[in-house]
Amino acid sequence: MAAQAAGVCRRRAAAEGLGSHQNAVKYLGQDFEALRQQCLDSGVLFKDPEFPACPSALGYKELGPGSPQTQGIVWRRPTELSPSPRFIVGGASRTDVRQGDLGDCWLLAAIASLTLNEKLLSRVVPGNQSFQEDYAGIFHFQFWQYGEWVEVVVDDRLPTKDGELLFLHSAEGTEFWSALLEKAYAKLNGSYEALAGGSTVEGFEDFTGGISEFYNLRKPPANLYRLIRKALRAGSLLGCSIDVSSTAEAEAITRQKLVKSHAYSVTGAEEVQVLGRPEQLIRLRNPWGEVEWTGPWSDDAPEWSRIDPRQKEELDRKAEDGEFWMSFSDFLAHFSRLEICNLSPDSLSSEEAHQWSLVLLHGRWARGATAGGCQNYPGSFS
Repeated sequence: MAAQAAGVCRRRAAAEGLGSHQNAVKYLGQDFEALRQQCLDSGVLFKDPEFPACPSALGYKELGPGSPQTQGIVWRRPTELSPSPRFIVGGASRTDVRQGDLGDCWLLAAIASLTLNEKLLSRVVPGNQSFQEDYAGIFHFQFWQYGEWVEVVVDDRLPTKDGELLFLHSAEGTEFWSALLEKAYAKLNGSYEALAGGSTVEGFEDFTGGISEFYNLRKPPANLYRLIRKALRAGSLLGCSIDVSSTAEAEAITRQKLVKSHAYSVTGAEEVQVLGRPEQLIRLRNPWGEVEWTGPWSDDAPEWSRIDPRQKEELDRKAEDGEFWMSFSDFLAHFSRLEICNLSPDSLSSEEAHQWSLVLLHGRWARGATAGGCQNYPGSFS
């Protein structure tokens, strides 16, 4: 009877709009507006009792209490790190996403892709947040969890070492939306260390509620490049990686500066004319914010001198920012896996839209049956 009653309550709440983007579920019952107003009225900056700035928020093993890696960590607010901190400067961009001392490249690749779709980004990262107007040390974000949008609040105390942010940070150092987003996602998952290792598509789905497709680049469909361009135009999120045969190869860097078992964002695809023949190019980004492909079509490669100067100026942005172009043929030769998160159930492999119906099933994780970790965990259950 209890399960039946819970089901009735869920259906009633959904019918009233709870769980929609406009009326997200309050994670752990914390209401952002109410908490912020309490802080403004009292003049005391928010300290999150549900995710306190203490060792347990960092992790449980490598980042667990007493671990050597956590020695010297100090939690600081952006107002203590910068004389003029900003939440977002000139719009969020993929260069705001630089990996720190945490193995969550899969998540950062998803965040970098998210910045390419302003509408989606505004869902996950609500606007009207700042360190100037109505600043109370509290921020909020939204994630898609099990069929509904969930609002997660955090205080802005961030882990630092030697005066620098320890984990995700922006290139400029004065912009903090990405670091706070990472903290909110860590809270949702229990700790920062819980984000170490994962699949980019998990981040895609939690940011969009979208539906994912996977492509084995060892056996790609003949029209894959067209599908990628169509996906990018539709605002879909794309990521890719290079498989390894053993854990010893993880994050090994190839001769041409590609990182194995490492998540990259796919951020663009363009076709150029080279001496009268078409050349398909694809643009990728390393969430480290550095270590870029050095082969054909990389920054300053001779291939750029063979195309129209106007197109060269538009595409060939020389900077050590982790982003680079490569030929699509090289992409297929070097990368193993492509993940596409579609924002609607319409299949990208078809030119026609299809009618879909949605069925939502509620269940639970059961040890030894359905609970096996993230999608790329060796012991996970399918």
